[in-house]
Amino acid sequence: RRRIRLRAIAQKTLDIVPTIFEHIPPAIETRTTTHHLKDLAPLNPANCPGFTIRSLGPHHGRKGTRIRVLDKDAFDAAITLQPNTTVSSILSASPRPQPGEDTQMTDCSSTPTQPTKPVALLNLANAHQPGGGWLNGALAQEEALCYRSSLGLSLLKTLYPIPPLSALYTPHVVIIRDALPAHTLLFPNTPALDLPVTSVITAAAIFRPWLRNPDRDTYAREEDVEITMYKIRLILRVAVLQGHTKIVLGALGCGAFGNPAAEVAKLFLEVLQEEEFQGGWWEEVVFAVMDNKSGENGGKDGDGNYGVFYRALHGHVV
Repeated sequence: RRRIRLRAIAQKTLDIVPTIFEHIPPAIETRTTTHHLKDLAPLNPANCPGFTIRSLGPHHGRKGTRIRVLDKDAFDAAITLQPNTTVSSILSASPRPQPGEDTQMTDCSSTPTQPTKPVALLNLANAHQPGGGWLNGALAQEEALCYRSSLGLSLLKTLYPIPPLSALYTPHVVIIRDALPAHTLLFPNTPALDLPVTSVITAAAIFRPWLRNPDRDTYAREEDVEITMYKIRLILRVAVLQGHTKIVLGALGCGAFGNPAAEVAKLFLEVLQEEEFQGGWWEEVVFAVMDNKSGENGGKDGDGNYGVFYRALHGHVV
């Protein structure tokens, strides 16, 4: 029954998104582009904006940000980070200085940026099928994003398959629904120009890698560790090079793709702590990880993906 309902929601999304975009100027760019790791040089520290931690505490004034892990839908996490980023706010925003300009380097470490750039969030993608199984009523993180937004219409078949060390980038994705379980359509009660907007980085994890027995909580092949770290570097570089200072990441491949959650969380932290990503590239780094366990097995201390990522990452300064 749920699959039938979600298929209907997918079809309604396909039908209504073009209608919504009739009310949105073409300056809201939805065209998706491909970015290959081999083409992206390591980040240049001279371009780092140097954000510092503003909250009081032992790390106050230190360059970087404190990771937060939230039991939230990725779109909801992005809206929480920057609640007033809408179609109209992007259209009316003044241009932000580009990385490396003196105007950005002067006092940007102590002053929050204006919401002229949407939050960038990670789409945990299927490398071969645009939107995963969203047209067939499947429900994982990628499908949830497509049901709620214009993303599915920006992921064209010509962009697939996504090469192992490549990612897709969609500059503007318009959110048209509330999250599950309601999935309430926002438009037309919310005018098109007032709909929330994010940017999306689409990247695929390794599909069902070999894991070590008996606990199956680590990769069996060192090659898979290295590939996962390369994927994380790619995601972070794309976010920075596209000008994003607030990012929402996730449990890359830790669902149906069978990647080991504890090791993936550890690898995210290792990469974020690499010298390339130090110095305050981001105001906010959030992991949106929906808890896949309930009751005594759920929560921050549970053995679900949320608990695993929370204990590995929450509160670390990067």
